[in-house]
Amino acid sequence: MLVGDIPRLNARRFPNKVGIICEGRELTWSAVNDRANRIGSYLRNAGLQPGDRVAMFAPNTLEWPEISFGLSKAGFILVPLNVRLAPAELEYQVQDSGSKALIFHGSVAGAAATVLAGNNDVKIALEIDGEGSAPDYEQALLGASAGDPTPSDLKPDDLRAFIYTSGTTGLPKAVMHTHRTMLSGCIDQVVMDRSRHDDRYIAVTPFFTSGGAFRTLSWAYQGQTMVIMPKFEVPEVLATIEKYRITSTIMVPTMLQRVVSYLEERPKVDISSLTRIGYGSAPASAPLIESALELLGCDLWQRYGQSEVGGFVTMLSPEDHRKIALGDVARVNSCGRESMYAEIAVVDDDGKECAPGEVGEITLRSEAISPGYWNRPEETADRFRGDTLFTNDIAYRDEEGYLFLVDRKNDLIISGAFNIYPAELERVVARHPGVESVAVFGMPHPEWGESPHVSVVVRPQWDGNQEQLEQEIKELCREELAGYKQPRGFTTHSDFPLSGAGKVLKSELKKVVAKDTSS
Repeated sequence: MLVGDIPRLNARRFPNKVGIICEGRELTWSAVNDRANRIGSYLRNAGLQPGDRVAMFAPNTLEWPEISFGLSKAGFILVPLNVRLAPAELEYQVQDSGSKALIFHGSVAGAAATVLAGNNDVKIALEIDGEGSAPDYEQALLGASAGDPTPSDLKPDDLRAFIYTSGTTGLPKAVMHTHRTMLSGCIDQVVMDRSRHDDRYIAVTPFFTSGGAFRTLSWAYQGQTMVIMPKFEVPEVLATIEKYRITSTIMVPTMLQRVVSYLEERPKVDISSLTRIGYGSAPASAPLIESALELLGCDLWQRYGQSEVGGFVTMLSPEDHRKIALGDVARVNSCGRESMYAEIAVVDDDGKECAPGEVGEITLRSEAISPGYWNRPEETADRFRGDTLFTNDIAYRDEEGYLFLVDRKNDLIISGAFNIYPAELERVVARHPGVESVAVFGMPHPEWGESPHVSVVVRPQWDGNQEQLEQEIKELCREELAGYKQPRGFTTHSDFPLSGAGKVLKSELKKVVAKDTSS
């Protein structure tokens, strides 16, 4: 099976069922398939060949899924680009991927113009909902063939997408995925998510992220209906859930916290149709889980994964979340047990599997694992060894197979002779009722080399001052953490710099803190 088969089969099975809704516009599965064929055919007729890369630079829009499927049908490689990229970052990823076409939204036309004027391989451009800075996307579809553009020799192991990492440890790398790896990750999500054909999914996380790219497939795989939100605004999201009787969604914890905070203070809306919410990129605190279950009235499940392995490879189940809400917090910091189609091991520096409770590096085996990084042979050889992915994530497992993330190897703080994992401090600080988000990282120290610095975003409901908050957080840390782990710096922020996947960009935050403390 190929990714492009999904809309084709849905159009045959459910031709008149609405597949996509966005800002009042609707497309049936028959229309989605037709438009996917047309964009694939247009680009083939414009001179692109199977294996060519096509960059997609747009927020969540109605057109995103059809373009993704259309590129897959024609044998092109989708290169999703983060709409928050600075022009230089955007130009780098377009050049690095060797993209020959750029499809962009009118809202980011200014940034796209720098690419079109740059030194790269882009020869074809289309603009969605714009003002004429490039040929119009809809006009291109009108003049294109609706015949299926799939080459007869397209295979499951052909490349289907390049998904760029967030670049937290250097320049972003393009993670390569094939039709096979993406469909394998998709099927794993469908099984673990307990989803159904009649589900109605609301997309609030960006399609240009790994999670967004894979979720686009898992929703479509069963012929569900997806309602697309161009941006995350809590009142609009809740109103949309009520209007369309949404049954499921996926968020990051900061989104979930904002929804809960909104519902705590404002009149309730009817979101009784919701059956489950998945979240990832970070754990949720026990108070957040308890409040979410009470206010949302649906199941929660947490997932852990990487761009390199598509979608997710563990799940903390709804049953686990209900136990946490009832006070059994032993696994509140766990990301769950391995998914149906993944095999996880925690290994030491010699590659030997660790005993339960022993900290080591997570390794993965799965049909969804990427073949490697584009044009990065050394880094590919380091992370992808045979059929095993070495994740650079540090963790341990308990006796029942629950995985507990400790931290990223690259986030480790070395203070004097001691190793300090930021996540350990973050879990303690996050329990303070005045903290909405927390990030801990190392800052230079004249004696110890590095020391932990705590940055927090304060909850709007917190009525104390910064000095009080700092003192109470330090007291929490003194009660629960060894002396060498105590934070030596503290700052509050209105928000954190985030990646498209909702992860805190600690490298950017460190620059902000360094600038503020030096001035």
